[in-house]
Amino acid sequence: MAAEGAHADRSGHDHASTDHASSDQERVLGDLVSRLRAGGERVTTARRLVLQALLGAGQDHPSAEQLAASIQRTNPDVNLSTVYRTLEVLEGAGLIIRAGVGDGGATTYHVVDDPHHHAVCDRCGAVIVLPAGAFDAVVRRLDREHGFSARPSHLAVGGLCADCRR
Repeated sequence: MAAEGAHADRSGHDHASTDHASSDQERVLGDLVSRLRAGGERVTTARRLVLQALLGAGQDHPSAEQLAASIQRTNPDVNLSTVYRTLEVLEGAGLIIRAGVGDGGATTYHVVDDPHHHAVCDRCGAVIVLPAGAFDAVVRRLDREHGFSARPSHLAVGGLCADCRR
C-alpha cells in the first residue's frame, strides 16, 4: 500500500510524491504546447485540457468519451465533439497516437512522448504494457529479409493472457 501522499502505479510501485509527477506532467505539457505552436497550431483551452487529461491518464489509454468525461468534471462547457476535433488536430500535429486497446477495441489515445506497445488479451481485455524495443528483432528481420524499414510507434498484439490460458 502506498504511503500517505504517495500513489501506486498499475504495477504496484509506490511513488514518493504526487508533486514530482505533477511537475513532470507540467514539463511535458509545456513541451507539447511548444511543439504545437512550432507546428503552426493555436494553443486553445480545449487542446491544453485534452493534453492534460492524456498526461494525467498515465499508462491508461482513454477513449474520447473518457477524456471528455474527465475534462467535463472541471470544465463542463467542453463537449465531446470538441474533444474529437481536438484529438484530430493533436494527432495530425504528431503529438498523440490513436490506439485500439480499449474495451471492445475502442479507439483510445496516448501521448507520443511515451513510446510503448501492448499485448491485449482477446478474452478478458487485460493489457500488458511492453517496452518500446519489444519488437526490435522483428524490425531488424523486416529490414534484412524484405528491405522494409519499419518504424513501429504503437503496436497492439492480440492473444490470451496467462489467466485465460488456464
